[in-house]
Order: sequence, then structure tokens, then C-alpha cells
Amino acid sequence: MDGRGAGTRSATLIAGRACTALGWLLWVALQVLTDDPFPPEISVSQYGLGPTGWVFTVWAVALGAAPLLLLAGAAAPGPTRPVLWVGFAGAALMAVVRTDEGGGAMSGHAQAHMAGAVVALVFLPLGIVLALRGAPPAARRLALALTALAAVLGVLVIMSATGLDTAGLGAGGSWALWQGALVVVEMILVTVLAVVADRLPPGRNAVGADG
Repeated sequence: MDGRGAGTRSATLIAGRACTALGWLLWVALQVLTDDPFPPEISVSQYGLGPTGWVFTVWAVALGAAPLLLLAGAAAPGPTRPVLWVGFAGAALMAVVRTDEGGGAMSGHAQAHMAGAVVALVFLPLGIVLALRGAPPAARRLALALTALAAVLGVLVIMSATGLDTAGLGAGGSWALWQGALVVVEMILVTVLAVVADRLPPGRNAVGADG
């Protein structure tokens, strides 16, 4: 990578880490603004309703953009970038299309919001795990453990959505708890990538090239 490429790589690393930090800041802000500290009583999607919905929008876009920025100029094995772009598209859809009040997800726009959320929650961690194949062993092991935990939480979310009380909080409370926990795990995954991104193998060409 030439000097210009190295400079661009440094800028995208800073931008990706800034998005990661912004994501955590806004995640806390959402809970404060909605007076719903973790563990939540409402689903994450409900944070997007009302006058503070723009905070949810910025949070979701930052979460989806961070991995792409962190990987700019780094080697990305196999389908890493396409997978992350799909995840970003899901996060963007989730960000701009709102769910229904109460989380019933019956309207067309609420179903579109749910589809975006599912895509983001599946493809972003998958893309990050693929990206970390070239990371130090400790980061790879941590990412795999977090991904396994995310899979378990995803199953619990689905079970709660069918009406099962999986946490002793009622079906709705269980669903909100596991969904919030899943989001936190995925944000930790993004943070792992942010910490080790500068130790990933560089791409062969300028920014955006795969290794």
C-alpha cells in the first residue's frame, strides 16, 4: 500500500472506531431517553418511535457502517465484504423504517423494519467473524465465542416471540431481554473488530481491495 493508501486506511480506521464509540454512546442515550435501562422492558425497535427516533436511526447506521469502515484497505477473506454490505443494508432499512407502536409488527412498514433487523442481526456478526480470520488468535476465539452466544440468544428471541416465557419475565419481557442482549453481543463483536482492525493483513491494492 502506497502513502496515499496508507493515509486513507488510517482515516477509515479512525472513522470506523468513531462509529463504534458512537454506537455505544447512542445505545446508552436511547435507554436514558426512553427511561428504559437495561434489561429493557420494551423491544429495541420501540426506541425508534417518538421524537427521539432520530437517535435510533443514527445508532443503527453507525452500527452497520463501522465494520465496513474498519475493513477498508484490509484483506477481506471470501465473501466478507458482500456479507457486511447485506448487513449494512438491513441496518439501514431498520434505521429508516419504523415499527408499530407496541411492537406488534403487523403493518407492512413494521414487517419491513423487522426484516431489516433480522438481516442486520444475522449478517453483521457473520461478516465480522469472516473478517477476523486474519486477526490474532485471541480475537478469533473471542469472536467465535460471541457468535455462538449470539446464536443462542437468537434462538431465545425466536422462542419468546412465539409466546414462551424463557426468562421468567413473561413472553414480552423475555423477548425484550434477549433481543437487547443480542444487540449488546453484536456491539461487542464490532468492538473486537475495532480493537484489532489495524492488525489485519492489508489488502493487495488500494482501499476497498480484497486480499
